Amino acid sequence: MHPSNLARTLAVVDTAVAGVVTGLAQWTYDLPTRRRRYAAQAALALAGGAVLMASDAVWTAAVRDRTPPPDPDAALSDPERALLRRQLTISLAAVPVWVAGRGLPAAMRRRGIAQPNRLLAVPVALGWTLASAPVEWAYARERTAALLP
Repeated sequence: MHPSNLARTLAVVDTAVAGVVTGLAQWTYDLPTRRRRYAAQAALALAGGAVLMASDAVWTAAVRDRTPPPDPDAALSDPERALLRRQLTISLAAVPVWVAGRGLPAAMRRRGIAQPNRLLAVPVALGWTLASAPVEWAYARERTAALLP
């Protein structure tokens, strides 16, 4: 597969995985005990991290022979800078969502909805997918641009 197609495919996979994991994490807030919630969230974090690590391993294996040698004077290589921008952008995007959504489940419970986080899981997953898609797509562009001499 051509590196640009592989990068786009991995961007779509990473975006979908992030949305699913985020939606399921929202869903876990309605589990009956804190212990179950923490166990489910830890399992989700491990599974999501494993998928993202596998995605990066596929990319590394596919472009091993096309990657230019790193610049010894650079503090960070181009792919590492792109990865840092990706993680910072996604992390900063999560802060306003977290602040805005903190009181929503409690308000829904006061209105008689027994498990509001199960209702919120799908919109949260879709919102997170839509928010992270441009970041992942830019990361895919930067990955392929780093292969050029």
